[in-house]
Amino acid sequence: MEEPRTTLCGIRVITIAPNLPGPLAARRLLRMGATVIKVEAPGGDPTGAFPEWYAALNEGQHIVTLNLKDDAGRDKFLSLLSEADVLLSSMRPSAASRLGLYDMVEQAGISHVEIVGDTEHPDDPGHDLTYQAQAGVLQGPAVPRVPWADVVGGERAATAALEMLLERKLGPTADTPALHRRIGLKQGVDEAAEPFLIGATAPGQPLSGSAPQYGVYQTQDGWIALAAVEPHFHAALTALLGDDRATLEQQFERRTTAQWSSLAKEHDLPLVAVNRPTTGH
Repeated sequence: MEEPRTTLCGIRVITIAPNLPGPLAARRLLRMGATVIKVEAPGGDPTGAFPEWYAALNEGQHIVTLNLKDDAGRDKFLSLLSEADVLLSSMRPSAASRLGLYDMVEQAGISHVEIVGDTEHPDDPGHDLTYQAQAGVLQGPAVPRVPWADVVGGERAATAALEMLLERKLGPTADTPALHRRIGLKQGVDEAAEPFLIGATAPGQPLSGSAPQYGVYQTQDGWIALAAVEPHFHAALTALLGDDRATLEQQFERRTTAQWSSLAKEHDLPLVAVNRPTTGH
């Protein structure tokens, strides 16, 4: 877990963004020192189906339950907005318009980070799986174990919030865009997929695992990941164990994972144990 910082001390963030990208962005801002108030619908956040995950995402936030579809709920929400600096939302623009969200944001004069699926087609339905599919990184029928579109989207949303806070601090100018940013999950995973799409991880390329110094090897009792890519790491590996794959395979199978981890620290090699999840697999 990251150490908390005080960079955003005094900044108040309101979030009505459930699921994963919004909570990731909110947690990032909270760890920078912001106060985060999360407004949840009466039905709660879908991540509540995984209590441990929900607790990790929302630790340190103030949770408020409001029904934004009724007048009383909207009045309380507007009051919260009027005392805050940043709003995070994650709904389709058509739904936000029906809710009157844009009018409330304008009335409160708050910076707004709007997380959508695709900035080019923000009202089209979709989720992490569909955006990864469009990015060309899926190999069916397997479903990805890490929701990269959501993760990258959360980081981009936090960055957008910081960008707008900085603009406010510097003061408005004629060239300063409106304090609203629309973040697309699809656009985030498209950028993350670039190394794969340009072929950097294709068979025979340095990041594919075809090079002996960059890959996963079996030990006496598990697996290790080796990433001796830079010349000085590669030279140290060669001097210690050898350079070709067959030799490395034979060497690594002679000791336990813990022994190799210890040896890697001793010789400053980028080699670690491959950790297997104990639950959820």
